[in-house]
Amino acid sequence: MTEKDLNKVAGEYGTPAFLFDTVALKERMKAIKDIVGEKVHLCYSIKANPFLIPTMLECVEKLEVCSPGELTICKLQNVPGERIIYSGVNKTCVDVKEAVEYNAGVYTAESILQFELLNKSAIEHGKTIPILPRLNAGSQFGMSKEDYCYLVENRAQYHGVKIVGIHYFVGTQRKKLVEQKNELEMLKAFIEELKEKFSCGEVRVWTWTPGSIFYSR
Repeated sequence: MTEKDLNKVAGEYGTPAFLFDTVALKERMKAIKDIVGEKVHLCYSIKANPFLIPTMLECVEKLEVCSPGELTICKLQNVPGERIIYSGVNKTCVDVKEAVEYNAGVYTAESILQFELLNKSAIEHGKTIPILPRLNAGSQFGMSKEDYCYLVENRAQYHGVKIVGIHYFVGTQRKKLVEQKNELEMLKAFIEELKEKFSCGEVRVWTWTPGSIFYSR
């Protein structure tokens, strides 16, 4: 974006103004994809900036949506439901029903209670939906390893959902590489525990990284 472009925008819209260089954004997203490789799929959390939804749909596999308002924005922009990961810490029956009816692609569950709420809504709509139970990372959010293991052990009794991996939020303030390595080692050990105890196959980890983009692997 040149100085001429900036002056044109300032003359037309006035200042201050917010400008988004979507060409530069696409180039940066391509660079990230080149770094992480084909096994890692990128997702954009639209809370960062919903104005960028059309551009990010060209760059990432999924959009994270964590409120009824954000889901409404996606509806207005005709975002395909299967491209949405429906997240958030305070889902109500109405919120879940709306997301299930819109055919959101993946759902997260903060607790056993949320897991059961999603299961109930899916059954009522005659569907089986993929769920990522969220593993606690030392904050007030997410469930314990014991709760996660309980859901895996008893997964056959939940007919409306299918556990497809682990949702793990690493935190926006955990910037030290040693902390990130320790958490990855913890996740690796927990995955091995799940495989040994419950004969699980491949376990996918969906982990939010510092910033507005997270990846799944």
